[in-house]
Formats: sequence, C-alpha cells, structure tokens
Amino acid sequence: MDIKKRDFLLAGAVLGAGVAATQAMAQSRGSRPINSGKQPSSVDLNYKPRRLNKCIELWEDGQPIYYTGAGVGPGVDPYEQGKKMCKTWADAINYEMEHGCFDLKELREFMRGLKDGGGTRSGHRLPTVFVCPPVIGLDEAYARANTWVIEQILCTGVMGIHICHARDPKAIETYMHMGSRYPFQDFPNTPKVKMQGIRGNSASYAADIWGVSGGTYQHIADLWPLNPRGEIMFGVKIEDTYADKTVAQTLAIPGLAMAEWGPGDHNLWLNGYHGVEDGGLSGHPVVRDASGKVIEDVSALPNMEAVRGRVLAQCKTNKVMFLNAAEVEPGHNHVIQQIKDGTMVVAAGGGGEDVAIIGREFTKRKMPV
Repeated sequence: MDIKKRDFLLAGAVLGAGVAATQAMAQSRGSRPINSGKQPSSVDLNYKPRRLNKCIELWEDGQPIYYTGAGVGPGVDPYEQGKKMCKTWADAINYEMEHGCFDLKELREFMRGLKDGGGTRSGHRLPTVFVCPPVIGLDEAYARANTWVIEQILCTGVMGIHICHARDPKAIETYMHMGSRYPFQDFPNTPKVKMQGIRGNSASYAADIWGVSGGTYQHIADLWPLNPRGEIMFGVKIEDTYADKTVAQTLAIPGLAMAEWGPGDHNLWLNGYHGVEDGGLSGHPVVRDASGKVIEDVSALPNMEAVRGRVLAQCKTNKVMFLNAAEVEPGHNHVIQQIKDGTMVVAAGGGGEDVAIIGREFTKRKMPV
C-alpha cells in the first residue's frame, strides 16, 4: 500500500472522529470549496424547513448528518470564517474546544458570522454547531463545579454540546439536565427529570443568533429528544476504559442525542504506548502491534471492534444517534457500510464532502445541501 493511501486510512479510521474533524477543518480553510453545490438526485428544491436545528430535522426524517470542523485558528478571522461556513456542504460544524483554544469571544464572533452568512441552501438560518468543551465527564462533583462552562457555551448560540470521556453517568446527567436546561418543570409533552436546570434568565445573544425573541429562545432551547420542541442536541464520547464500564447507564440518560466510541483515545487506553509512534514525513502516527508489524487500521483490532460494537448496540437500544468516521475508500469504514451499520452522525474525515455526497445519494435525501 502506498503512503498516501495508508495515511488516508489512518486519518479516517485509526485516529477517529477527532482527526477526521481536524482534516475537514483544514479543508474549510481553503484547499477545497466550502460547498460544491452538488445535490442528491432525490433532492426537493422546494424544501421548507420545519425547525431551527437542521440536524434534528434530518434525524426525524431518518437521515444521517455529516459534520466538518469550523476552520478557526491562528490567523483566521472567526467572524469572516463564520460567514463563509454558513454555506458549508456539512449539516453540522464541530467547534472543537477540547484541545483547541477555549475562547468564547472567538466562538461568539464565529456564530455572529454564521448568522450574517445569508442562510443555508436548505432554508435554515445557519448550520448546526456543536462544541466539544474542555471539561469532561469525570464525576458528579466535577460536573457540578463546571456547569458554568456549559451555560457560557450555549449562550453563544450554538445548538449542541459533546462531552469527552463520559465516565460517570451522574456527571453527564448533571451537564445535561442541570447545566443545559432552564428550570421549567412544565415543558409540554416533556417528561420531568430529577435534576432541575440552572440556566439563567438572559440569553439575548443566543436568541439573536437564532433569530427569535428571548422568550421563544427559552421555550425551544431545550434538549431533544427529551423535549420534542427542543433544538439542542447533547452528545457524549465513550472513549476510555472507565467509560466502557458505564456505557449502558450513560446512554440511557433521558435527552441524550448522540454518542461515539472515540477510537483515537480508545487505542491509547486499550493498546498502550507500543501502539503509536512518530509518523515521520507522513505526518500521521505509525501504528504497530506488539511484534512490530504496522497495522493499517487499528479500528479493526478485536478489542477495538468490541468497544465499537458495545457503544453501537447501546445507541440502538436507547435510540441515540451513533457517531463514526467514514471514508470513500472501500472497506468497513466506507460511508455506505457505516450507514448500514447504523451510523447517524458521520465524521467525513479525509474524504470531506465526497463522503457526504455518496451517503446522501444512498439514503435518498430530500433536504438541499
């Protein structure tokens, strides 16, 4: 296998959704167009959106969503980048703050740019944005001390939170039901939960980004699918051996929308230091087994497949949307195979828009791109 192809496979599958989003982020900076404009043959060009969050709308129609990175970084004006990314081929944008800079001012400017970008081809005001914050699902006390991070992020106008290292179900429940919600206990057609939300009264910036009044924002800025009117999606990463032990309880929490298995992190936890070494000129880690043999696709190792299988099974049991990286290359990570497996949140990886084009055609999507 030539180096270029091997690196492509590593980026799309071995390193997982994190690296996939990073490569997609590089694409959004200019090496590829923001959107080729290619539509699936099944598209309805007279499509009218039903709700603000286009990803939730697609899920309600049984369609997978495709996401990319924000393209924000050193030397990039976040407002101007937001204006460009409003026209992205992707349904969602992952604004990465786990390893990226926790800069709420830049995030606000990016969201303002999205708002001013002129709307999406599907008729939605802006693409869905979800944030991976720097706080993790460590334990309940840690989560209670850091609910402020969740509120500050949501007040920028984003529509999703994605928590890394979801180890403790109580921590995730705290971030979701306390940190992400208003204190109303009487949302129509919405089950009551044990924890009461602590979001404060004012979210004028977020309401302006969404294009609604403050009162309307408070009525729809709630967790879907817990609240059928909710426009906020909450996700978790089951990406270490501690999270593996509690995955059934975590994915059963009411209101959870999506989950992933974090192959990049899981490889470090399951396969140890010997599993990754400097990739040299290729720019990607070279992965070897204990005998020194190069492994082209770590996600296909038995212990990795077992983890993926458990997370996928729990997603299906709890009607949570499964997240996985996908590729255009043949094999088990090909986008059509991923969709057949049950993937509903697709990290497009090195294939970028091409992955989404193939997937949308396969599922006969009607919403324009």
